[in-house]
Amino acid sequence: MQDDLKPLERHAGYYTAPWRKARICARLFLHPELLARERYKRIAAAFVHDPSVTNRLISQAVAQLQGIRCQRDAAS
Repeated sequence: MQDDLKPLERHAGYYTAPWRKARICARLFLHPELLARERYKRIAAAFVHDPSVTNRLISQAVAQLQGIRCQRDAAS
């Protein structure tokens, strides 16, 4: 009976690499003061040329982060 079970396929998960990159871009968009740091300038410059980070993904990430902030403010 145990031999009939297939091993679980590895699930990529919700947080794919482009989504993580889009969330980083969204944080930089919502907090432009971070771009004063050299590290964040390099990250932003790298993501500008990354084809997997689309404007749509970034706008969805911005909406998600704003929604999380709104929910946090409403709860307190």
